[in-house]
Amino acid sequence: MPHHVLWRLLLSVLALLGGAGLARAVVPTTKPPIPQRVALADVVIVGKITALEERLIYAAPLLKIPGIGKIPYQIAVVSVQSSIIGGKEPKDLRVGYVPPALPGSGVPARFRRFAQLELSVNQEGCFFLRKHPEEAFCLAQASYDFMDKASEKNYNQDLALVRRCAGLLASPLDGLKAKETEDRRLTAAMLLFQHRTPRFVYSGKPVTEPIDAEQSKLILTGLQGGDWSDAAAASPMAPLNLFLWLGLTEADGWMAPTSPKDYPAAAQKWLRDNAGRYRIQRYVPEEKPGK
Repeated sequence: MPHHVLWRLLLSVLALLGGAGLARAVVPTTKPPIPQRVALADVVIVGKITALEERLIYAAPLLKIPGIGKIPYQIAVVSVQSSIIGGKEPKDLRVGYVPPALPGSGVPARFRRFAQLELSVNQEGCFFLRKHPEEAFCLAQASYDFMDKASEKNYNQDLALVRRCAGLLASPLDGLKAKETEDRRLTAAMLLFQHRTPRFVYSGKPVTEPIDAEQSKLILTGLQGGDWSDAAAASPMAPLNLFLWLGLTEADGWMAPTSPKDYPAAAQKWLRDNAGRYRIQRYVPEEKPGK
């Protein structure tokens, strides 16, 4: 891969992880890799849509952003065929999503920007969902939160990866110590997505805290494996791109190279030198005054 292309990729990841990109990090505009979708889901199921409820439900978005009140949700009733993450789910699961603001839909045009997904009866596939904090339904926020069995060319292969990722997350310490290098790297990546994806709205600087020391060391060790070549850097699961999720600064002993060709070597050296002493920082809710 030409270095100018690699440089653009690095800049795009860094922009996403910067303070101005916090909202985009919660709901990425591009299709995230399967391990990332698994890592950030509260519930992952395989099922079939049997009905769409007629009445729209107005409820708060997943993140209560100032100036945005309740938004309309269409409820899809999904017959659960198997539960992958989230424990034993009921036979039917209610899944909310913001429908397109089409004529006659009853959805005001001002909510058009929230509509990223449209579902229909008899669609079948894998759902990556978040639990609504106040209502009795789960949320699908983007088109990639539903993997359609009928339209996804590699559906069976992708579903097998979903199950593999869920199995690793069920016992993350075992995954980080797994015999297979790829299992260790997958587990490290998913934990990194969980810890380093901001899921809260902050009034000021984001609030973080260090994760468990042993887990941090194992994650950083796991990131050292894999393909660090320029050719691999196009993948969001490439070691270099995962390394950038750490959000390191000079205070952490990280000096970003001026040339993109020097990034892989510099990142690998930092991981070797700091895996045993650096603590990965995870995002936590902001403490409100008076609490």
